[in-house]
Amino acid sequence: MDRKGKIMSTAGSGARSDIIFMLISAGIFAYFGFGGSWTHQNTVATATQPSQFLVMVAVLKWTLRGGAIAFGVAALLSMMGTIAGPLLYAVAGLLTAILFVVVAIWEWTNPQGYYSGVPAILLLIFAAWNGFGSWTSLREILASRAAPQAA
Repeated sequence: MDRKGKIMSTAGSGARSDIIFMLISAGIFAYFGFGGSWTHQNTVATATQPSQFLVMVAVLKWTLRGGAIAFGVAALLSMMGTIAGPLLYAVAGLLTAILFVVVAIWEWTNPQGYYSGVPAILLLIFAAWNGFGSWTSLREILASRAAPQAA
C-alpha cells in the first residue's frame, strides 16, 4: 500500500480474489435478503389474536439486505484500489455475524414459538464463518496500516 492508503499494483491476484469473495458474499446476501419471500414477517391473524409484527424476522431480513449492499460497495471500493473496501467488508462481516447471533438467541428463547425462517444453528454457523473471517481480515488490515511503509 502507498501512503495514501491505495493498494499498490503488486497486490495482484490476491486483491482480485478478495474482490471475488466480496461479490460472492454480496450475491448470497442479496439472494436471501432481497430474493426471498418475507411473508412470515407477520404472524397470521386469528379470530382471537390480531396479526403481530415479528421483529426478529425484520432484523434478519435487513441484516441480509444491509450486508449485501455493504459487500457490494466494498467490492466497488476495492476495485478502485482503496483500503476502504477491505475495511468495509471486514466491519460489515463482523456486524452481520453479531446480528446473526442475536437472531439465533432470539430464536431459541422466543416463548411464542415464532421463527425467523432460518434455523438458529445455521445462523450460528454463518456467524462463526463471517465473524472469524472478518476478524482475521480486520486484524491484517490494521496490522498492515501500522507497519512502517517501504519507500
